[in-house]
Amino acid sequence: MKYELNKEDASMMREMSQFFPWQRRLLFKLMPENLSQVKDIKKMLSPIAAFCRQERSGIIEYLEDVSKTDEHYFRVYESSDCWAFDNVGVAMASYLPSNSAGMCQGIENGKRNWNAIETKCIGLGDPYCEFKLVPGEIDELRDSLEAVDSTIMESVHDRLMHRLIGFLLDGKPLVDRPSLGSEIQLHAVGHTFSFPYLAGERYQMALRMGGSKVGREVGEHLMEAGLSHDEAVKRVINFLKHCKVGKVTAGETIKIEDNCESFYMKLNTLKPEEACCYFTTGFLNGLFSAVKNQRVREIKCVALGDPYCEWEII
Repeated sequence: MKYELNKEDASMMREMSQFFPWQRRLLFKLMPENLSQVKDIKKMLSPIAAFCRQERSGIIEYLEDVSKTDEHYFRVYESSDCWAFDNVGVAMASYLPSNSAGMCQGIENGKRNWNAIETKCIGLGDPYCEFKLVPGEIDELRDSLEAVDSTIMESVHDRLMHRLIGFLLDGKPLVDRPSLGSEIQLHAVGHTFSFPYLAGERYQMALRMGGSKVGREVGEHLMEAGLSHDEAVKRVINFLKHCKVGKVTAGETIKIEDNCESFYMKLNTLKPEEACCYFTTGFLNGLFSAVKNQRVREIKCVALGDPYCEWEII
């Protein structure tokens, strides 16, 4: 599902370009209408590669020597999807391959259905990631996407939690890529936050439950490390600030200005009927239940037109 939603989102890039700065709008106007040829893909790649590096999703290059008409290959160094998940057992990239397929589809105005599949991945033990991009179906794509089973997810979860607790307790970097550094890439996370109203109530519930599970586990780790209740909350608030999820303040309530979750929801959907920071609310509930035996309730939300998102502590 995430592959198709990412692809669909990127396929609307031409329509969305009217909201971009004039330089980027001009680039889209100059894009070729057909991307079959190697030379045309190369024209498309330059601004996209610069954007990918700027947002820290990866360092992407076109493999011209092995590419041919309607079969294009790309290499990605330091992929934000896969870095730190070396040898996890499956191809991990969920953003750049599907996003590239969607952009090609959008540039061609939907004339052809493009798809992409990883052929090498850090998650499979390779030193970098590569993917193949073609118009039409890819027979092995479904199996590749469905290879991420519960065992793989547990391994990914454990590695993420290890890094997060290392940051909270010892100040270790969450991620440390040789060229792209330690900044967190949130674009793909924004896609995840944009999809609840497209995917339905079950997806909304999954975000809440996932957030609650992680928040509770983080709180339990911090309590086991001997931190006081207030210090544990303070460190998590500092973690949120470090990740630039928004401008976070904590007092009698918790406020987040420019909250990335509600921002993406507001950007990609019609005005919702309820506060919609599903993951953040779940995470804070799990954290406060583990640390202070309390709960939170979202009382303001940017997606509803409020100036910031706010949670009261119950």
